Amino acid sequence: MFPSTTPSQVINDLFQGDLNGFPSIVTQHFRRVLINTDQIPVLDANHPPDSFGDRELVLFHGMVQDTSLSPELYLAKRKNGESGGWGMADEDDDRSGDVPYADLRECSTFWVVSIPGQSAWCATGNQASTTTMDPHRPPQPHKYPIPGAAHIGIQVKIYDEQLAQFLRTTDIASFVGILTSEPLHASLDLPSPIIVPTLHVLFSNPLPSTIIPRSFPDLTLLPTIKAHREMLISWIANEGLAGDHNAAEWVLLCTIARVRARHPPILPPSLTISRFPAPADKLASTPALCHVLSQILPLVSTIPLSLTTLNETPFCPESKDEDLHSGWLQHPKGATLVLTEGAVTEGGIFNKGVMNIRATQEMMEAQSLEYVFPFSNFRFETDVSFLVTTEGEKSTFFKTDINVPLRPNESADARQSLYKAPNAISLPSEDILLTFRQLVGSAKIGNVTIGEGTAKYIEEDFVQERVKAENTGTSGGGFTADDLIRRMSVARLIALSLHQSEVTIDSWVRAKELEVQINTVNFGML
Repeated sequence: MFPSTTPSQVINDLFQGDLNGFPSIVTQHFRRVLINTDQIPVLDANHPPDSFGDRELVLFHGMVQDTSLSPELYLAKRKNGESGGWGMADEDDDRSGDVPYADLRECSTFWVVSIPGQSAWCATGNQASTTTMDPHRPPQPHKYPIPGAAHIGIQVKIYDEQLAQFLRTTDIASFVGILTSEPLHASLDLPSPIIVPTLHVLFSNPLPSTIIPRSFPDLTLLPTIKAHREMLISWIANEGLAGDHNAAEWVLLCTIARVRARHPPILPPSLTISRFPAPADKLASTPALCHVLSQILPLVSTIPLSLTTLNETPFCPESKDEDLHSGWLQHPKGATLVLTEGAVTEGGIFNKGVMNIRATQEMMEAQSLEYVFPFSNFRFETDVSFLVTTEGEKSTFFKTDINVPLRPNESADARQSLYKAPNAISLPSEDILLTFRQLVGSAKIGNVTIGEGTAKYIEEDFVQERVKAENTGTSGGGFTADDLIRRMSVARLIALSLHQSEVTIDSWVRAKELEVQINTVNFGML
């Protein structure tokens, strides 16, 4: 990108003495020059900070974990008249209290981590080679949602207020900047400040929840969408659900759902797959379904529920000593969380466990997550799909909108099939897998309407079902207005999975068929 100059030199060449407008000039210049970010080396768990030289240009795809860090003052102009900021400062500051206050400016400071649950297939940028260095030990590991998971955590400094002002907790973005190692801003007053990887941002771009941009409907898929949808459901069923096609279709529908409205709430339905056998080996308790979903969804994480996980690990972010610790539930919008109950044993749920269960249930029902601070708590909006697997007739801990009892293929060894290792999963061809990802990603961002003809059919069908229920003596008329809203939501998801811009009568009929095929449907908040 810079055959004869470094980013630092380019910044100095751009500097004309305008302190106030200069950060935006830097942003615009580098965004224009580096429009093809695929050529920029990627900072990730395979290419950690130690594998780069000082002040090297890198690209980092990350999730904003903490926005509560205090802004940092810097001298925007050095003694020699060149630009300050972006990690450039006078090495020997002999001003001895003679600080040119007119040259002081603020930069915003954030803590940003690797995107939790990001699937390997949707990694972008220059993934040249994997480093052979020792495993990276990230600083501040308590600021990552998934305990013990390999990740990158960095201090991010943003000089352009236009970039910083729109960043919110759990936002995901690609940050291009100059990588250094500097004291953690919050530790500057300590006798020995903590040294952390620091990225001085040149520019950043928001990432879509699908990571890879999608369009709806995807015109390249329309000629074969029905066939590929059936292939996708069959593959999920055969590789992740012991051959249960009905459960696989529900999984597809619930993972493409997103928040459509908050007032009144039209939220992603939470799903329980009940009668899901517990693993024979508690040490290998991750269902194959999780590995299957990671092949088609860009953001999917597994929370292996156990008494230890519930009682001893945080689910909600919590500020301790002015440092925001993360929790299992702090995930970006568009993520899918798979909660597995296969490792749950007999024992007690203590206060922390009760609070964790309550936080998860509230997030399922209201799509908001409470952040705990010393003197007050704040709720932040979420948009996360939940899928629970449990051995019982219903979840041990949670009330979900939909409960689908697993019906394994009789010819399958259910337990062995449901917990096979990732390398035992039979993958379709690369082209088919790419099509599956396009189908799911595009459906996730789509919008559908209900045409006049279909609306009239649904209304008449609703009246007929009410009359039928009353004639058979069903208490309360049987089919209620809430049932109508729920079924319309499912019909919308079916239309989305077919890349249809309008709900059709066929989608409505299929929604009714899916209800008949499950024993327990409780659509609480849907």
